[in-house]
Amino acid sequence: MEDSQTRRHQQNNEQSGSVGLMLKKRKTLYISLALILSVLVFAGLSVLLLTTDNQLMAERVFISDINVSNLTQDQAKETVDKEISRLMGQTITLKADQYSSELKLGDLGLLVLADTALAKAYGVNRNDSVPQRIISAMSESKEKRFSLAHEWDDEKMLQALNQSLEMLNKPSLDATFEISPQNTMLIKPERVGRIIDTDDLIARVTAINIFDPVHDLEVQFKEQSPLITAAQLEDQKITGLIASYTTRFDPTQIARSENVRLAANALDKAIIKPGDTLSFNQIVGERTVEAGYKDAYIIVNGQFVPGLAGGICQVSSTLYNTGLLANLLVTQRSNHDLAISYAPLGQDATVAYPDLDLKFNNNTGAYLLVRSKVSNSAVTIEIYGKVIPGQEVLISNTTETVIPFEVQRLVDETLGHGVSNVKQEGQPGYIVKSYRTIKMNGQVVKTEPLQQSRYVPLPKIIEVGA
Repeated sequence: MEDSQTRRHQQNNEQSGSVGLMLKKRKTLYISLALILSVLVFAGLSVLLLTTDNQLMAERVFISDINVSNLTQDQAKETVDKEISRLMGQTITLKADQYSSELKLGDLGLLVLADTALAKAYGVNRNDSVPQRIISAMSESKEKRFSLAHEWDDEKMLQALNQSLEMLNKPSLDATFEISPQNTMLIKPERVGRIIDTDDLIARVTAINIFDPVHDLEVQFKEQSPLITAAQLEDQKITGLIASYTTRFDPTQIARSENVRLAANALDKAIIKPGDTLSFNQIVGERTVEAGYKDAYIIVNGQFVPGLAGGICQVSSTLYNTGLLANLLVTQRSNHDLAISYAPLGQDATVAYPDLDLKFNNNTGAYLLVRSKVSNSAVTIEIYGKVIPGQEVLISNTTETVIPFEVQRLVDETLGHGVSNVKQEGQPGYIVKSYRTIKMNGQVVKTEPLQQSRYVPLPKIIEVGA
């Protein structure tokens, strides 16, 4: 009985072993077939990927929600360009009060760029190794998305905003003034302005989402303050005459007298702002025949010779003395080579356009007004400004040296023997020091040296017969 059971058990074991062996062989076969198939697919894809490139975008590639899968580069660019045109053609409405203006984003300076996105999209899988490309081709990979870039042209935007909204600006107006017949200032008040806050508007435009832009933007305004106020002008106001000086001329010298009149008239009503420069040449301008100037005697290299606009140095010398008495700061002045008769030694000023000039700095803290008057034989220059009660200005001169003149004798064969004739009277030269003294209520508060003046002698010339 036991032998029978033992035999049956052995038979069962033998049958189980046979089945297990068969299953094991079958599994090995399946694995081998799978490996062979994988190798064949891998080899096939390798050959395909290595030997062919259809120049198309990969699967599941998007540029800013635009599907460019399986498109050529040109097709993808054409498709993206349409989207760029749509984006730049979008409009926003700028609103202010009852006014509105619709502008395209492109006109506001939007520039959408696609080159980088297109290059990245085309490069999907192309820069991978062959195994990576095979794995990507065999797997369900995720979508590849690339964004269009954009930027704003601030200058173009500002130009478009100004063009569209400029009429809404109400610029501030500075306080102004007119000169009254009494040579004082009549002040007109300023006006505070209201202008578009372009910085705020540009910041809000450039911050919009171009893929889902807002449709309306409310324009903000800001206050614009005037640069000059009535209060400032009141503080710098011309209140009266602060200095005047008169010199005389010979009215029988017709050409010279006319030159004096022209230059003086050019100076009349000149206004100099606080801190600005009063320049004779700048105000009077170039002396030309077209301007009406005539030939008269001028001083050149220590000699009196005929020259255009002779006589205008009398006007500049008159202005020099007026400026000194107005206590203005002298910044440029030159004396004549020879001593002149219409102003005290040390108190003349020669000019020649454009470089030899007479200049003052308006250091009074107020506006200055120059007025000139020419009578038959005299020229007067006045300076109006902010009167300082109790102030008095005095000019004094000290002749340090007198330089004798030489006597020159010239033979003139037209004269008889022993006959002589004085062709030119001699004139000594001088070195003069000048000073300006400032008094307040009769008390000296300041004495300052002015520019030293040096005049060369004029020789006496005697013609004698041979």
